[in-house]
Amino acid sequence: MDFYEAARYLEGMRRKEKFELEKTRLIMWSVFQSQCRKDIALEDVFVIDDEKKVEKPDEEELNELRKRAKKFEREMT
Repeated sequence: MDFYEAARYLEGMRRKEKFELEKTRLIMWSVFQSQCRKDIALEDVFVIDDEKKVEKPDEEELNELRKRAKKFEREMT
């Protein structure tokens, strides 16, 4: 098996795993919703890794990264 084939195989396995997680989440949601008085969103049941929100860096972190990039650029020249 080539590297390309192995990568495709792993992508397929991940897709299958995500499908199974979606089914589990839907079953859990239907059980929770039947026992809860408030409306529950699917994302409130549990979050799948692909759905995690990425936090944006604040201005202080951006300035630090810019300083590092300039320092790295000066060292490379």
